[in-house]
Amino acid sequence: MGSSTVSRIRVLVAETDSYGRAVSAAIEKDRRLELVDCVGHAAEAVARAVELAPDILVLDEDISGGAIAAAVEIGARMPAVPLVITHDSAAADGLLEALAAGVCAYVTRGRLDELLATIVDVAGGEVVLSRDQVARVVGELRDPMRPRRRLERLPELTAREWQVFELMHSELSTPEIAERLVVSPITVRSHARSIRNKLERKSALHH
Repeated sequence: MGSSTVSRIRVLVAETDSYGRAVSAAIEKDRRLELVDCVGHAAEAVARAVELAPDILVLDEDISGGAIAAAVEIGARMPAVPLVITHDSAAADGLLEALAAGVCAYVTRGRLDELLATIVDVAGGEVVLSRDQVARVVGELRDPMRPRRRLERLPELTAREWQVFELMHSELSTPEIAERLVVSPITVRSHARSIRNKLERKSALHH
């Protein structure tokens, strides 16, 4: 009989200090994951991503060389590698910039259980945003007090994409959103990626 071994998710980590060591240790203990390397600089993250082609890359927002710069470079050179950024504050202002750079999740540092679950979800094709994060993005896009800014940032989302986005705000999982909209989970993931890509294109035009 053939082997039933399931391939583990190969993770490249670009983190510094004791938290980076904790992330690496947690990944090594998780049977779903395999740590392929841990680096401490954005340039190293780009080089190792190109060399190792990991299934996912976890970046510290404050890493030397800049996480956003690394995300943009990796997105250009290795677009199939999904990215997760960890940050220090739940009220961090970098969410929109991270999404525009192609990041699939923006996770508070220190919550290792949440980070591991997010790694698995993102590697499976999810774009993972908390309820508060979705609310922040929706507010940014629809703020009536800043019409010029709204027009600059508002991507041309379809009606269905707005439905998916706002159901994410209700903390529904991908399968629950799929059931609510009577579509497949794959379709929901496709809409989530489209939303992120439109934000990215709008940001590029703005800059």
